[in-house]
Formats: sequence, C-alpha cells, structure tokens
Amino acid sequence: MEYGKKRLVDLLLTIDEEATLALGAKGQRYPVVIVGGSAFLLHDLTNRPTTHDVDVLSCHAALRDVLANYAAVNGSVAAYADQIPYNFEDRLVKLDLPTKAVDFMTPSVEDLAVMKLYGWRPSDQQDLESPAMLDAIDWDELDRLVRDPDEAQASALSHRRYREMVSVYEDYARRHGNAPDA
Repeated sequence: MEYGKKRLVDLLLTIDEEATLALGAKGQRYPVVIVGGSAFLLHDLTNRPTTHDVDVLSCHAALRDVLANYAAVNGSVAAYADQIPYNFEDRLVKLDLPTKAVDFMTPSVEDLAVMKLYGWRPSDQQDLESPAMLDAIDWDELDRLVRDPDEAQASALSHRRYREMVSVYEDYARRHGNAPDA
C-alpha cells in the first residue's frame, strides 16, 4: 500500500487514538521517532508523492504492541542507528499533529540528510535532490554534523563507512554550491 502525506497523517492519528484507548493516557505523552521517506513526506521535503511504510527508529516501550498492529509501521530500522548523528535526540522536531497521547517526531532536516547520505540509494538521492530539501538544509549545520567527531563519526560502525559517507557528502555539497571548507 502506498501512503501520501494525507494518508500518513491519518494513519498517525489512528495510531494515536488506539494508543489513547489502550494505554488510558491521562496526560502522559509517548514519543515515536519517524525516519525515512515518511519523515520527508511529513515535512514536504521530497518530490516523491508516496512511501510504502512508516519507518520508526524508536518508540516508547508502551507503544510497541500498538504499533505492531499496523502492517505499514516498520519498527526494524534500529539497525540503521549507525547512519544518524550520535546526538540526534537533541534536535528532534515534533510534528504538529492534534494527538492525545503520542508525540510523533522526526530528526532534524540535517540529521535526515546524513542518514540519506549514508544510504545513497536512488530514493535517497531523489530525496536529497528535491528543491524543498535543498532549500531547507542549513549547510553549516550539515557540515558540522558530518565532521564533528561527536556526531556522525561517533555513530559510524566503521571508519571506512564513515569516510564513504563523507566522500558522498563532499560531492553532494560541491554540486549544490555549498562546497565544504574541509
């Protein structure tokens, strides 16, 4: 099944409703961190009109059973934790949705960009090349996240993998007139 932005929002609101009923959330908030194509769609950062799933990087333990009820929710993306800057939690962006129990969040634009630079599949390239994404990137912040030893380098599983991402980043930045100083 494919999900455009409206359908994604409807799905998230349905999940929130079920969580509210299942957990009896009386003022308590439960965080869910969304990454991948869904995050790009929800922030209007991609040219792609749809995605096939909602990639959940992390969620409150109390929500695991609720999320498991939705085939479109992919909770197996924690394996990609090495592809996001180490301190991404400090830069989470809460989605502006009228939820009762769940706080749906995404990493910052720059954190999402680093994840896409690591992957560098055709869909990643398409997302990073979209005019909306190029306009949204804070290039100084992206450069900091790529180069700071406490960010992307700290989360990399190997130095080789990190260097490959830096090479992709440098080419990407150069092509868009934001060549890093190095």
